[in-house]
Amino acid sequence: MHITTVILTGGKSRRMGRDKGELPVGESTLLERMINRWTGVFDAVAVSVGEGGRTLPAEVPALLDRHPGAGPMAGLEAALAELETDAVFLTAVDMPFGDAALARWMAERMGQADVCTIRRGDGRPEPLFALYRKSCLPVITRSLEEGRRSFVQGLFPFVAVEQIGEEELAAFDLERSLFNANSPEEWERARPLLEP
Repeated sequence: MHITTVILTGGKSRRMGRDKGELPVGESTLLERMINRWTGVFDAVAVSVGEGGRTLPAEVPALLDRHPGAGPMAGLEAALAELETDAVFLTAVDMPFGDAALARWMAERMGQADVCTIRRGDGRPEPLFALYRKSCLPVITRSLEEGRRSFVQGLFPFVAVEQIGEEELAAFDLERSLFNANSPEEWERARPLLEP
């Protein structure tokens, strides 16, 4: 199975107050670090840029939303529609500690499912560290056209989902891997751990 890692960067960054992809990490940016982190994990890397442009390395495709302003599921739609790939591993630019070994393990565990995601301890699925097959595209497009932007309401009920419970993932540091730097305070906690 050919898998492309897609890094989501098209959000409004309301809580952070600035473009999260441009946050400084040493001599580079958070987005540059994320591209480097995920290069070589699967077969390719692409970046969902939402509605706007962004300067990327020549080998990294920039994906524009077909449903602007519709959030992360619109980024996934653009990826599945535009990329020549069997599946997408979706992650977000503000999840800087994502574990490549966990992502590969999930890809092996996916089997014939349309989606493979982690079920958190409170029962919620984690849609932004997950794998999605091309087969999800028609469902996503229909849901977005009908105004359903949530993975939980607009996608998961209509496809085969392999949910991996946290209890099966004791070998991985899930809190670190799924850490999300949404606010300046969270970024200040993460930044010292990212810089060389």
